[in-house]
Amino acid sequence: MADNIAAPFIPAQYTGEATTTSHSKELVHEAAAREFFKAAVDRLGNVNQWAEISGSMSSGFQLTDLAGKPADGVAETGMYIRIDIPGPGTNAGKGFDWVKIEQKEHVVLNEHQEVFFIRARPAEHPIQKSAGIAHFLRKEASSSFVLVRNATEITATVYGRNEVPNTQTADLGDKIRNAVVGSTGAIGISKLQWKALVKGLLT
Repeated sequence: MADNIAAPFIPAQYTGEATTTSHSKELVHEAAAREFFKAAVDRLGNVNQWAEISGSMSSGFQLTDLAGKPADGVAETGMYIRIDIPGPGTNAGKGFDWVKIEQKEHVVLNEHQEVFFIRARPAEHPIQKSAGIAHFLRKEASSSFVLVRNATEITATVYGRNEVPNTQTADLGDKIRNAVVGSTGAIGISKLQWKALVKGLLT
């Protein structure tokens, strides 16, 4: 049911890999579910705490402003997330992978159902855009971080769509790095990362 509720807010799948990573929690009554949903929304919006929520195997996540400077507080549309994936980073991203938050919404469908989501896509480094996409996936890829409340059930899901390794970059080092990262199961590693995150959001 949660997938059906979230479906209108998830980009269409048309190329590469698609992944869906979910975790659900049932509350004793709807008032408790509403309060828990609010708390989960706060946790999801606090990007700088994602690594702590996810545990020791996590990549590092840092919310930044439009100039790529570390930012505190809640994620907002237009901001960036700087990702420190274990292993070598991108030259285009000055050692990191970058995504940009393209949409953040809280939609109340009715008194029993509501959706909160943050959607991000691979992006250029905020102040080095001429170097191209600074991420191991191409710009067509998206990651949608979604919370759904369906009466007393809360579901946290990360929907990865159109995930294709970014081997079109002009930088030879990045091209090799992204090809290696993509071919050695980075998408699968991401799925493990997101499994830890969705569980952490509902703890």
